[in-house]
Amino acid sequence: MPREFPGDSITVSPCNFQAGPWDVRPSHNRVSLSSRDVGLLVREALLSLRSGTAYGCKSVLAPHPDELLSLIGDQAEPWPASGERLNWKLSTLIAVNQEHGVVKIVGSNAHNRRAHQPRSQSTLLLFDKLSMQPLCIMDGTEISAARTGAYASIVADTYRAGVDGLRVFVFGTGAVAMKAIADLMTHCGDRLDRIYVKALTERSVMALVDAFSEAPHPVVAGSPDNLASCHLVITATNAATPLFHEEDIADDAVVLHLGGDETPLELIRETLSLGTVTCDDVSSVASRGSQSLALYFSRQGLSLSEEKTKYGIINFYPNMTLPTRTATSRCLVTCVGLAALDLRLAERIHDMCGNAGQATSVS
Repeated sequence: MPREFPGDSITVSPCNFQAGPWDVRPSHNRVSLSSRDVGLLVREALLSLRSGTAYGCKSVLAPHPDELLSLIGDQAEPWPASGERLNWKLSTLIAVNQEHGVVKIVGSNAHNRRAHQPRSQSTLLLFDKLSMQPLCIMDGTEISAARTGAYASIVADTYRAGVDGLRVFVFGTGAVAMKAIADLMTHCGDRLDRIYVKALTERSVMALVDAFSEAPHPVVAGSPDNLASCHLVITATNAATPLFHEEDIADDAVVLHLGGDETPLELIRETLSLGTVTCDDVSSVASRGSQSLALYFSRQGLSLSEEKTKYGIINFYPNMTLPTRTATSRCLVTCVGLAALDLRLAERIHDMCGNAGQATSVS
């Protein structure tokens, strides 16, 4: 029997809309999806975006940071205190595919950590596409982390498909980092060597290493010295400054950027000159405007949306079904996470509610 490890599944308890939009009833099912199913569903969703059968948009409202003091009081210690972005915002992500629609609402504020609460939480509303009537509502926090973490193996398979003995360096120990590690274990396990982990505190690193002690592949504490041996570097933090130096990583490393302003300027310049910069969705990365790639341009009075053609910046998912090839230069892949991915997972969970929460294998 395969060994279980943290992040290897997600569990959701949806509430269904019955007679009308205000008649919300628990489904009484705890629905679980394995990391294998999550990865396959995310791949399906990305290919639906490529074909045009799925599409979506996003809106973000960010209060001015000065407003924080009026809410917490002048005597309270404001955030951040450790180089983390405040990331105070209310976001809506909307998508439709061939049968359903989804509205995802995300509330985020790093100051929540002062009260020992999650930095961000998500709520998903699933709709029937034809009638646009709500079908169910569910907590989308774990779904969001899992679908974002699934980018890890997708990028590894797209850019480093021919590499055996795959070594990965992960910055971060939060939910997305944990899901990314579980995703790599599941989808790249036959060629995975080890995963290094580094974070703000040694305590959080050791807690994650201990949690994966029974995993099929080693997860160990990492240091900058380990970066040069890694094929894939994943940044999954809320950092406000770069997490590593450009000269620390391998000459053919792929950097998967999932967090804040954490990629060094020199790496962005190099990959732009090489034409090896991609995104899950260039427009979404540009409109979000808070990650290193978009900030590289905005700090110069430029726009990622306007400069993307000049540098050949494209969405990476059209390359997912091309013949495998191993790139020989550094690549930068920036991902924000897309509502179409949440939608695909939400509709599968809704379908499973009628089957006592038993997962069916994704073909």
